[in-house]
Amino acid sequence: SGKCLQTLEGHIDKVWSVAFSHDSTRLATSSWDKTVKIWDASSGKCLQTLEIGWTLFNISFDATGSYLHTEIAPQYQGGGLSSDRAWITYNSENVVWLPSEYRPSCSAVSATTVGMGVGSGKVWMCSFNVEN
Repeated sequence: SGKCLQTLEGHIDKVWSVAFSHDSTRLATSSWDKTVKIWDASSGKCLQTLEIGWTLFNISFDATGSYLHTEIAPQYQGGGLSSDRAWITYNSENVVWLPSEYRPSCSAVSATTVGMGVGSGKVWMCSFNVEN
């Protein structure tokens, strides 16, 4: 019908990403206000607000609806990025400090290689070898 079903209010800035859970019971939204909100899709009630510390541009629920996929590199074994994106990490330990102009707006990690897109429009890859 094109009728607005409801308006969810709570973010204080632009919303950049929206994702339904696979069962459509929840909606996740990420905003320029550096938060992610989880909403009950039927009532519109905000169930949870996560203070992320930066804007997320790509969010989605996993198949079970238990987790959100984001561009944040999780802490795990192998290479990654710190939560503030100031460090390349290995096994969740800071290894290489990144000057602000090299801090990524998006990234991908494969073992000990990190690919990063930065604000200047450049994409760079860093591969490292960590020995005990």
